[in-house]
Amino acid sequence: MTNFDTKKFSLIFLYIIFVISLVLLTFFLVTWLLKEGEVLLPPPATGEFPPGPLTTFPQPPEFIEIGDYHFSGPWTLETLKDISIPSGRDLFGLFAVLCKRNEEYDIMYIGGAEQRDVDHECWAENCNQEIQNLYVAVFLTSSDPVKIKDNLNRRLNPVCSAE
Repeated sequence: MTNFDTKKFSLIFLYIIFVISLVLLTFFLVTWLLKEGEVLLPPPATGEFPPGPLTTFPQPPEFIEIGDYHFSGPWTLETLKDISIPSGRDLFGLFAVLCKRNEEYDIMYIGGAEQRDVDHECWAENCNQEIQNLYVAVFLTSSDPVKIKDNLNRRLNPVCSAE
């Protein structure tokens, strides 16, 4: 009976020695590979933030205060064609045409988004014939846009206002 216990003990001891040897061999092999191999580093981050799972982040919204209202924008006339303005039965839009002079914006015109009879020449004439300095800001509202437009036109008296 003691012979059987010795064989069993010997097998268990050899198995433990084999597992420990295997673990040590793996450890030394990985250590050697890390020292000899190329260290993989992430690419250097460009810009303010490191690269993330999203490739591009949307621009934060920009606002400009006109009267007591916060209009989205201002955007150049070129970028306005790329911007989609939501619309619906319960959502109405106003727009303001602005002229940028010395980092300040002069209000040229305030009108409703549905207006088609606007005086484009007046905008350019009053912005020193420099169309690249013309900007547009948009205000979306669910209340009466005509009332807001009339209030802003009366208070601010834009240069190219038809009223």
